[in-house]
Amino acid sequence: LSGTGFFYSSKGNVTTKSPLTGIYLYSICSGLLAQEMRKAGFWAIDIKGVADRPVYVVIEDNKVTFKDASSLWGVETAIAQKEMLKESSATKAATVGIGPAGEKLVTYAAAFCSGELYRCFGRGGAGAVMGSKRLKGLVVSGSGKVDVVNKERFKAAKALITKRLNSDFKDWGNWWRRYETAADLATTNELGIIPTRNWQTGQFEGWSGIDKSTAPMGWPEKVRPCGPYCPTAGTREVVIKDGPYKGARSDIEWEAVYAFGSECGVDKMEAIIAASQLCDEFGIDNMTAGITIGFAMECFEKGLIGLNDTDGIDLRFGNDQAMIAALKKLVKLEGFGKQLAKGTRELSTEIAGSEAFAMHAKGMELGGYECRGLNGQALQFAISARGGCHHAYGLPARVETMDGSRLKVEGKGEQVKNAAIGRILGDSLIVCTFPSPMYTRDMLADAVSGIFAEPWSVAELNLAGERVMCQERLFNVREGLTRNDDVLPSRLLAEPKPDGPTKGATVPLEELKDQFYGALGYDVATGNPTDATLSRLGIER
Repeated sequence: LSGTGFFYSSKGNVTTKSPLTGIYLYSICSGLLAQEMRKAGFWAIDIKGVADRPVYVVIEDNKVTFKDASSLWGVETAIAQKEMLKESSATKAATVGIGPAGEKLVTYAAAFCSGELYRCFGRGGAGAVMGSKRLKGLVVSGSGKVDVVNKERFKAAKALITKRLNSDFKDWGNWWRRYETAADLATTNELGIIPTRNWQTGQFEGWSGIDKSTAPMGWPEKVRPCGPYCPTAGTREVVIKDGPYKGARSDIEWEAVYAFGSECGVDKMEAIIAASQLCDEFGIDNMTAGITIGFAMECFEKGLIGLNDTDGIDLRFGNDQAMIAALKKLVKLEGFGKQLAKGTRELSTEIAGSEAFAMHAKGMELGGYECRGLNGQALQFAISARGGCHHAYGLPARVETMDGSRLKVEGKGEQVKNAAIGRILGDSLIVCTFPSPMYTRDMLADAVSGIFAEPWSVAELNLAGERVMCQERLFNVREGLTRNDDVLPSRLLAEPKPDGPTKGATVPLEELKDQFYGALGYDVATGNPTDATLSRLGIER
């Protein structure tokens, strides 16, 4: 749907093998990239090989030019994109660029878009892949038009979204413009699902200090969309006006808030904003960075590492200045920062006695939900093709905290399967995650039917989503993964949850996995697709 003008269709996708996890990775980002690619006539850009010097690529319609980027090597993300943009003759062009972290091959370096908006392909290390190719970035522009074949069905889908935006989703839109994510943490905390001090607990006594609706510095009234075709526009940059973090600025969402907030025991929004800015400028995933520091804090408090290991940083939970000091070393790859740059999984293999509380799945740190007592979310973390990701296969936590099913096992396979297919469709079309309750699959079928000559039914859409999920699974099977790799940290499986309404809960993961594989028609013993399932999905072995 990119470039068609369909609401919330401003995202592009990067697909690669993750340097962080060693398995399948896709990552999405909002901005102009997808639109300009389609206008230039491209569905995809395939980047192969390694340049003999730092370069960036300028694409203007069917003209491709390689530009020397030696002077930009070492330059932070937004400044580099601004300089690259000067080489484009287009009045509007998309930019993608990496920072010093990607150049130095930090395995969770991100690729950033849209200059000072700091949108990014965040998780899994796409920035490191670009750095390994000596590719500083891309500038893409197109002058063409994206055709809509069946205009009536396409217009019908857009009209229905317009109607919902002005009726049952009007309050949601107003709320989103004000806060985006990371508000109403009173409810989240009461539910006991805020990862706190490296998932030791699910409730954070300092929640009000990291809640956008209660944090003391206030929020700007001016908002911007993160890309075209967004009628909601929830991007708002906050600038700290005084105190030790004066001048820090960032547009933060829940991922940064929990990773540098409750995960590290920090209740100061100013510190979180400063941390987010460092990640943006140096080009690094703030989730993995914050969670790795939180993991190191627990190692420090347990005596598994000491001041000699941390370059003298008193790395205790709640010490915001220590958190920032550690992060500065990380983004610059100085001293202890070189250890933190390895990510949680690799670092845990070097710190004896820490593996049980290394909070990752398949090498990717977990999303921001304490899932002891959220069985659907726990299952999703375990089976996601890219690792401990809260996004790629939907977010069951949103459903099960409201429908009373959070502790159930029966039916969780179907619930997670349906959530996964829904998100895969959203990320394939591509439409934004946040308003996803607004667009039904009937709407999406109408929108897709507008693009292609042949109409699409909801059943055909669902089958396509299931096929993508199966192909992702097969990629990881090729890399050697089995059912045994669909696993969670020992803390979630063996340590009873100490607080919240699901106090005492652990994750019954093996039973949940049986449910999921059965729902998909996979072999329950191996977790692999059966021949019958491959045939049903039209996939050749």
